[in-house]
Formats: sequence, C-alpha cells, structure tokens
Amino acid sequence: MDLAWYGLLGTLFGGYLALDGTAIGAGILLRASGYGERARRATITSFGPFFLGNEVWLVMTVATLLAVFPRLEGLLFHGHYPLIVAVLLIWLVRDGSVWFRSRVERPGWRRGWDRVLVGTSVAFAAGLGLLVGNLLVAVPGAGTVWMPFGWYPLLWALTTVSVFTVHGASFLAVRMPDDLARASVRTVRRWASPAAALTAVAVVLGGVIQSGAVTVVTGAPAVLALFAAGRVVTGRPRFALLLTALAAATPAALVGVRLLPAAERSFATEAALATLEGPLTIVLPAVAALQLWTWWVFLRRIDSRTTVFF
Repeated sequence: MDLAWYGLLGTLFGGYLALDGTAIGAGILLRASGYGERARRATITSFGPFFLGNEVWLVMTVATLLAVFPRLEGLLFHGHYPLIVAVLLIWLVRDGSVWFRSRVERPGWRRGWDRVLVGTSVAFAAGLGLLVGNLLVAVPGAGTVWMPFGWYPLLWALTTVSVFTVHGASFLAVRMPDDLARASVRTVRRWASPAAALTAVAVVLGGVIQSGAVTVVTGAPAVLALFAAGRVVTGRPRFALLLTALAAATPAALVGVRLLPAAERSFATEAALATLEGPLTIVLPAVAALQLWTWWVFLRRIDSRTTVFF
C-alpha cells in the first residue's frame, strides 16, 4: 500500500512534466515558431485549452506530498526552499504573461509580454532542471542548499530546457496550422538528437555519481524516445509527441528512485492515509477523466474556428 502511494506521487509529478511541458516548450519557442502576430497568436492558442488543466497536476502533486509524505516534504522544502521559492515566483510571472499579453491591443505591449513569456519559460524549465539535479545528488535532510548551481544541477538545467523545447515543438507540430507547423517539425528534427545526447550524459553521470545502474536503466527509455521522435515527427507528429512526453516525464522516475529510501521512512500514519483514500477515489478519476476529455477534444490543428482562451 505504501508503494502504491509513492507510485501515485511519481505518476502525478511525471504527468505534470509531460502535460505542462508542452506549454513550457511552446512558450520557449514563441518567438521562433514563425514571423508576425499570427504565428505567436497561434502558438498561445495551441496550448490555451490545456494551460490551467495541466497545472492541476502540480497542485495535486504538492497536495499528495504534504498529506502522504509529511516528513519527506519537510526534508525537501527545508533543503531546497530557496530554489523552490524562486521557481514558484517564475511560474507566477510566466502565468501572468499568458494572461496579460492579449489584454491590450498594442504591438509594443504584446512584444514586451512575449519576451517575458519566453524568458520565464526558459527560466522555469531551467529551475525545474536545477531542482531535479540537486535532488539526484543532495542527501535529504543534509541542510539547506543555498546556491544550487553545481555542475551536475546545471547540466540538468540545460537538459531540461532542451527536452522541453523539443517536447513543445512536437506539440506545436500537432496543433499549429500546416504552414506554421513546418517550423516546429524542423525544430524537432534538428534538436531531438542533441536533447537525447544531453539526457544520456546526465543519466550516465548520475549513475556514476550514485553508483547505481538503476539510474541508467531508468533514464535509457527517454534517450531512445528522443532519438526516435526526431525521425518520426515528419510523418507521425502525434507519435512523436508521445515519445517526447515520455522523455519529459522521466525526471520524475529518476527522482523517485533516488528518494525511495527517504520516502519509506516518511509515510503519514495509517489513520491519515485511510482518511485520504475516500476523497482521492473521487477526485483523481474525475481529474483524469476531464484531462482525457480535454486532450481528446482539442488535440487537433487549430484554424479560424478554434476557440481562443488567452
């Protein structure tokens, strides 16, 4: 039962990375997805229906961590709260840029918020990568990491930005109009292999640092998925999107393997877990069903009839 809770936590975090990674990557590519307002408007419209729903998974991840693993939450938040606070602030600014960008119809206003969205999307992906890198090498409970910029976390920051960029491009290759989707297809074909190479280096070095082959085995599918995505995106963009989603979610599995010993000592009491079971059996299926419906309905090319959310 305890492992089931831990598996749920990892699934929620991995789901967040795979789902919101599309919007993060699209934000990174906002100014590279085509020239002019039409291309940028199409980019934001492409992830509009999914934007808020994707972030529900992060909220549910944090809620599950707080409720089921209170001691682990304390170790993680105490050890990494400077970085976590910075990532949360970047997240808020990023969300605000999406909301504010189209509120005033002045080119200068929109260009300004475009730059904010691109910058915060890159910073948010890098911050997540720094957090992953630190979690993979830091000892839980060893103390606060005030300067989380060692070489290995920086490698993961670069890797995460590259993977989310390819993931966002795969998503845009599915959602953008045909003439604009070509740029996204080229991005996937050009950058999928470098992203795979970075992921391979990060995973192998992680295995060396942690003296465990399990890290390499866990990360290997992401490397293969990225290589494959670059080769199938032209004819099968939806399949490429599934492959890059796997790569985007892989850090959740790597962190999960790393923190399992600490998590086993951090479960809430049996009474608390029993109290949570009832609400979760209602909330989780409802959220999953709504997400499946949203992606089923909206995962198609946008056109002049597409609803604009932001």
